[in-house]
Amino acid sequence: QATKPTVQERFAFLFNNEVLSDVHFLVGKGRGSQRIPAHRFVLAVGSAVFDAMFNGGMATTSTEIELPDVEPAAFLALLKFLYSDEVQIGPETVMTTLYTAKKYAVPALEAHCVEFLKKNLRADNAFMLLTQARLFDEPQLASLCLENIDKNTSDAINAEGFTDIDLDTLVAVLERDTLGIREVRLFNAVVRWSEAECQRQQLQVIPENKRKVLGKALSLIRFPLMTIEEFAAG
Repeated sequence: QATKPTVQERFAFLFNNEVLSDVHFLVGKGRGSQRIPAHRFVLAVGSAVFDAMFNGGMATTSTEIELPDVEPAAFLALLKFLYSDEVQIGPETVMTTLYTAKKYAVPALEAHCVEFLKKNLRADNAFMLLTQARLFDEPQLASLCLENIDKNTSDAINAEGFTDIDLDTLVAVLERDTLGIREVRLFNAVVRWSEAECQRQQLQVIPENKRKVLGKALSLIRFPLMTIEEFAAG
């Protein structure tokens, strides 16, 4: 590391490196878990959570710390950022990296993740990203997802991810007056969602159970906007 000309390069050299490491993280669960070396002072300087972990009143003295709820790739992306300012995220890791950045209070990396998601927002992933944005409390991203759904409602509800959203997200969408779709098509999509939800809850797919899983969402369908023919067909 003495040959590295800049401070940034010298710190980057220490990333995922046993040299001078004074703590190891056991990241992930089962066969996919990894043992990752790190340096307490680097982590404490870059994260208030790590600072509290190592230097606070309840500081740990353990040199082996288990993180079963964190994905190894996401934790490595977090460390890469803390050691070198380098952002290493992609479609497969961005959500787990966002979770990890929020968990360890690294807002700069969190912002990079959100920006990546914004740039890759499309009609076919808008519902999936909306669910995640609500889960991770990212209101700006959630707002952009809703705007995309408003403009491309038909494509969005036909995407595979639509039937995977949670009930609260479905309700949030149905409450909007700006969806660009005929009510009958929206109704049919909601029926599709209810069938998928019945299967998730291991309920028989019958009208009674579909109404049950929809709950208050059913009352948000604007049946008066449907023609008699559409209502009968639906």
